[in-house]
Amino acid sequence: MVILKNKNSIVKKVFGYAFIMTFLALMIAAAVRVNAYTCKPGDTECEAAKAKMQQNQSAANDYTNKASSVSAIISQLDNEIATISRNIAENESKIQTLAEEIEKTKIKLLSEKSALAELLVGMHFESDTEPIKILAGSTSISDLAEKAARSEVVKQEIVAASEKIKATQDKLTKQKDEVEATKVANEQSRMALSGKKESQNALKKQYEDSASEAAAVASYWEEQVKAMSWTPPVNSSGNGSRWTGAGNYYPYRNVCGPDFNYSLPGNWVFPYGGLICQCTDYVSYKANDVFGVTNTWGGDAWAYIYGGGVYVPNNGTYSYVNSTPAPNSIAIWPASYPGATGHVAWVESVNADGSMNITEYNVNWPAIGCYEMDFCSRNGVGTFGVNFLHFD
Repeated sequence: MVILKNKNSIVKKVFGYAFIMTFLALMIAAAVRVNAYTCKPGDTECEAAKAKMQQNQSAANDYTNKASSVSAIISQLDNEIATISRNIAENESKIQTLAEEIEKTKIKLLSEKSALAELLVGMHFESDTEPIKILAGSTSISDLAEKAARSEVVKQEIVAASEKIKATQDKLTKQKDEVEATKVANEQSRMALSGKKESQNALKKQYEDSASEAAAVASYWEEQVKAMSWTPPVNSSGNGSRWTGAGNYYPYRNVCGPDFNYSLPGNWVFPYGGLICQCTDYVSYKANDVFGVTNTWGGDAWAYIYGGGVYVPNNGTYSYVNSTPAPNSIAIWPASYPGATGHVAWVESVNADGSMNITEYNVNWPAIGCYEMDFCSRNGVGTFGVNFLHFD
C-alpha cells in the first residue's frame, strides 16, 4: 500500500512537471511564432490582433512560471510532511515501548510490595519488632542491640527498594507524557502543512487553468493574425531612382555637400553618433528626431546590425533587427568588400511590391544626382539582402 502511495505521488509529480515543461515549450515556440507573422504596413487591425496574441502568450508564460514555483513549494511541503510523519511513527513506537515498560514496572512493584508485606508480617509475628517487645524478648544487651539493628536495616532496605521502584515508574510516566506531547505537536504541524499543501495545490491548479485559458486566447488571436498576415513581396532588382518625395531636415544640410572638407578646423565632428555628413550620422539624427533614441552602436554602417536592444523612450520598447522593411526604420547594407564599412539609409515608406523609398547621405552616384557628403533620396530600392533596425 505504501508503495502504491509513493508511486501515485511520483506519477503526480511527473505529470505536474510534464505539464510545466510542455507549457514552457509551447511558450518558447509561441515567442518564435510572433516574429513569423508580418502585418502589412498601416494594417492596424492586424497589429492589434498581433498585440493581443503577444499579451496572452506572455500571460500564459507568466502563469506557467507561477505554477512551476508553486510546484516547488508543494514538493518541499511533501518532504516536510513525510519527515513529520516519520517522527510521529517513531514517537508512537516509543510510547508503546514505554507503556510496556511501565506495565512491567507496575507488576514488579506490586510483587515487591507483596513480598515486603509478607516480610513485615513475618517480622512482626516472629520477632516482635516493636521496641518494647524486642526488649522483653532479649536475653542480654547485645542480643537486644542485634535484634533492633536487624529490624532497622530491613526497614531501610524495604523503603529504599520501594522508592527506587516508584522513581523508575515516575520517570517512565514522565517520558511517556513528553513523547505524547511531542506526538501531538507533530500531528498538529503535519495537519497544518497538509492544509497549506491543499491551498498550494488549489493555487497551482488556478495558475494552470489561467495558463490554459491564456494560451487558448493566444491561439485564437494567432489564427486571426495568421489570416491577416502579409508576406512582403521581394524586390531584389536595382538601386531605385532619384526621388523627390521626401524633404531633408538634417541640421547640417547647409554645411554638407560635395565640397565639404574634413581637414578644415571644426569639420571632424560626430553630431549624432556618426561622422558629420555621412550616412551613419544622418540616420542617427533621424532615429533621435523620431524616437528620441541615442546612437550607442557606433559610427560604422556595419555596426548597425548590432543595434538591437536599445531602449526607445517614446514607447518604452526596445529596438530589434530583422529583414523586414518598415517605415521609420534603418536599412543596413553589409560591407561589399574587405575593409568597407557598408551603408545605411532611413526608410521613409515601403511600396506594395516590397521595394522601399529611402533618404540618405554620402552616396556616390552622380548619374542620378547623388554625391559624396550630400543628401540623396531614392524610391523603388530593392530590399533583398538588406537588414533593418526597427524602433517601433
